[in-house]
Amino acid sequence: MDRRRYLARAGGLGVIAVAAGCLASDSDGTDRAAADRTGERALERAVGKLNQAALALGEDLDGVEDPVEASFDADEPRDLIATAREHLGTAATALDDDRRPDVAELRSYADVLEGLVDVADTIADDALADDVETVTAAIAEDGRIEDAIRIVDERNADLHGASDRLDEAESDLETLDADRLDELSIVDLEEIENGVAALDGVLSSMLTLGSGYETMLDGYESLEGGGAAAEDGNYEGAADEFEAAESAFGTSRADFDDGVADAPSGLVSYFETARCQSEALETAAGHFASSATAAANGDLLTAERRRAEGEAALEDAADCSS
Repeated sequence: MDRRRYLARAGGLGVIAVAAGCLASDSDGTDRAAADRTGERALERAVGKLNQAALALGEDLDGVEDPVEASFDADEPRDLIATAREHLGTAATALDDDRRPDVAELRSYADVLEGLVDVADTIADDALADDVETVTAAIAEDGRIEDAIRIVDERNADLHGASDRLDEAESDLETLDADRLDELSIVDLEEIENGVAALDGVLSSMLTLGSGYETMLDGYESLEGGGAAAEDGNYEGAADEFEAAESAFGTSRADFDDGVADAPSGLVSYFETARCQSEALETAAGHFASSATAAANGDLLTAERRRAEGEAALEDAADCSS
């Protein structure tokens, strides 16, 4: 049996054996020995539950680089951590003062694990694929921009919250006493550090993707504003809106370009589609801006030609998701 799985079970069979030995040695027939072991048993059980939680988390993080396909059950590690905290409460009451630092260290370790579970739960949200599809479709065909903006805003808020949570967990991890935890038979902290790195890589890519979507949708709003102004004959105002859209699409395209290089495998196609859309929309906005400027100057022939070129570029944007 490997060391990790042995340690994860340390709070189970091993504790029962130790407790049985204590009871057997009590010659006066009372349960005094068992009572003396209450704090130690609780501490050992807490260690076992925390190790089990770390193992459950580690197994699920193996597929985190493909968050769309990742299957993460946060309930199991959360329940294990909650049980460990109950045991630590018992240990804090029953143990002598000189063991309180052990309890405090294990509570800090539980905080780190809990933070990583929260971050993993956010990253592996089953709704991610549906959200991306809604945003892509809004750009490509159905024009449900308000829904897309709401989804991106909510998703980005969750991702920024997860980023703060991960920063907190990483900071707490750095302050842990590795030697003390090793003496308590906690699994190697290097494995937890690897989990932090894996989560950080995926979360960073998702934040870049979300930021790019937000900027692209800002550009689309300006594109629609330019169209409305042009219909009202306000060509100068339309040109300003189209130029703002062109700038926003250029920014989002650059974001997607930068992000795709480091994106985990499960997010690459999203970056590529969004980059394609941003580039086509940037081209369309440039044509529409030129059309509006030409119309403002009375050059209706050029205005019509550039408008048609803009419409063709919009069709290119729609084709990106096909």
